[in-house]
Amino acid sequence: MISPVRIRPFWSGFRREWLLLALVAAAPAGATPWGGERFVVTPDVSARWVRNQTGSRQGAQYDLALDAYAKLGTPQRDVATVVAQVYLSRAQRHPAPPPFFDGPSDTEVLPMINTINLHLTEDCRLNLKVGHLELPYGLEATISNAGELRQFTLGPNTALMVDWGATLNGTLERFQYEVGVGRGSGMFYADNFDPYSLFGRIGSPVDTETYGGVTGWGFSVFRAKVLNPARTGVHLRQRVALDGQIYFGPLGLLGELSTGSNGEGAGRARVLNGLAEANLTSRREIVSGYVQLVGERTSAGGRGVRTWTQVVGVRWTPAPGWILSAQRDERIWRQPGTPPQVFLNLQVRRRL
Repeated sequence: MISPVRIRPFWSGFRREWLLLALVAAAPAGATPWGGERFVVTPDVSARWVRNQTGSRQGAQYDLALDAYAKLGTPQRDVATVVAQVYLSRAQRHPAPPPFFDGPSDTEVLPMINTINLHLTEDCRLNLKVGHLELPYGLEATISNAGELRQFTLGPNTALMVDWGATLNGTLERFQYEVGVGRGSGMFYADNFDPYSLFGRIGSPVDTETYGGVTGWGFSVFRAKVLNPARTGVHLRQRVALDGQIYFGPLGLLGELSTGSNGEGAGRARVLNGLAEANLTSRREIVSGYVQLVGERTSAGGRGVRTWTQVVGVRWTPAPGWILSAQRDERIWRQPGTPPQVFLNLQVRRRL
């Protein structure tokens, strides 16, 4: 079993967050990724301020990442595509830390996306992808939102966003597909409790490198015994989902509906959740804003629990490589007796 890497501070006398903020602003405006057409390395630095407005608690998250992309092959044919994405992430008094952190203040080295996609056919209709990959499920599979405030339902819905595994994938004239098997352990590889994941998606052939998205549809399936964040046990999750998006000039409408179950036997609960989004994006994606409504209903033993969350966000790229974002999340419907939940996020990001 490989455990998360722990990084201990080696500096003292000043706050580490100021060092990371200095890195954000270090490069000149207009800087471009390092490399050429077949090999590109992009440093990515961000600082995020998070405030729980209900509990008046606030904190931050800092990320220093390297994104590498390479095409392997000959002048006549590409044999494989390699993606390497590694983060050094720091949570500082975070009021709602992501599950890969061991508490409100923690530092981790995270192997985000690290894959090699072998092109088994010259036209890329059949490929074999191996490594630490993002699950092909729902809207998340079609839109590039890594490192962004704007997110969809993949993580909370399936309890996995990335996993160690392998997929068969390809793009044909009228559809693209990806189906695979994974370890079920998420961010860090582990073999205790025998987790696993099975997943797949088929849908329109869309470009997955854009923030805005492309008109299309998709159907996804998921079944896994997921290792919990503490790595002390597994729980079963099963899902099927339909997703779609359509664009009318600057206006985009997105939706995802997912159903399935959590647990097994007497503890099995039915789950229904969905997301609807309306967004407006300026030409060349300089300014964009979005409103999301996210709902979930869980029922077991004749009793149901439901929640509705409203998300409002804006994203601005004032210069090449600079991304400024703000987002507010509010739980607008909750069960009686549960506390309200309002989060405010502000982020500055620099892709060098």
